[in-house]
Amino acid sequence: MEKADKTEKISLVIPCFNERGAIEKTIDEIKFLLGKVLWEIVIVDDGSFDGTHEILKNRADIKLVRNPYNKGYGFSIKKGIAAASGDIIAITDADGTYPIEDILLMMKKLEEGYDLIIGKRTNLKSFDPFLKKLSRYCFKQLAQFVAGEKILDVNSGLRVFRKSTIIKYFPHTSSGFSFSLSTTLIFILEGLSVYYFPIEYRPRIGKSKVRYVRDILRSAQILTETITLYNPIKLFMLIAGVISMLGLVALLVPVFTEGLSVSFGIMVYVIVQGIALFTLSLGLIAVLMKKRIFNDK
Repeated sequence: MEKADKTEKISLVIPCFNERGAIEKTIDEIKFLLGKVLWEIVIVDDGSFDGTHEILKNRADIKLVRNPYNKGYGFSIKKGIAAASGDIIAITDADGTYPIEDILLMMKKLEEGYDLIIGKRTNLKSFDPFLKKLSRYCFKQLAQFVAGEKILDVNSGLRVFRKSTIIKYFPHTSSGFSFSLSTTLIFILEGLSVYYFPIEYRPRIGKSKVRYVRDILRSAQILTETITLYNPIKLFMLIAGVISMLGLVALLVPVFTEGLSVSFGIMVYVIVQGIALFTLSLGLIAVLMKKRIFNDK
């Protein structure tokens, strides 16, 4: 693992979409708190149409990157990182929800050998609606099952890492809302060191851009793709386990139901267990294919 060098340049990357009411306040706070530390502030305007771009293009104290239309949170972050000239990258949101001053303390963790420092939101439960809380809990439990370790905050938007570390995983990270989720899981599954730095989450300025149903479905898709690529056996184990449980239910149903015979329940149980075993075998084949592909690379 690399050790932080005092001469390393630090870039702060901020994705921005329709944040006219918050962006100048965020930039001014960053300049006040981190002005002597940062090499540059890179703001990626993700196709804003509320006047945000007009505000940003007149500022000489930032590096402005623009998408011609809205291309997504993850796409904007990756574009900002690619445009950044710093060796160390910090990312935050434009809506004032994350404590900028904590970035300095988070960067110190790079010196201790950590590869990814995540701002762990200690008061997050007080902000989110029930649907988002439920989806976050489910994704967190699944991610922890796959990773084999506890994940304290799976998708916080306040992060610090080295550009050289993150950029090689760009092809496998989400270009949408699930960028944070996918990078957290990839870093852990690749054996990199992750530190969760406790922070206090703040109420956002302006209206949230999150669409819960759409973003939950996309997060589920990205999580499935990441697991399939980096740890496929866990996904197939989960599916095989669910199928096996259904077989157990089929075995027990005739005991409590007069309309079905025990022999029928046993037959269904054997067939379903065979399907579960076949599914697990596919997982083992997927692991061998993954190792072959990665070894070839």
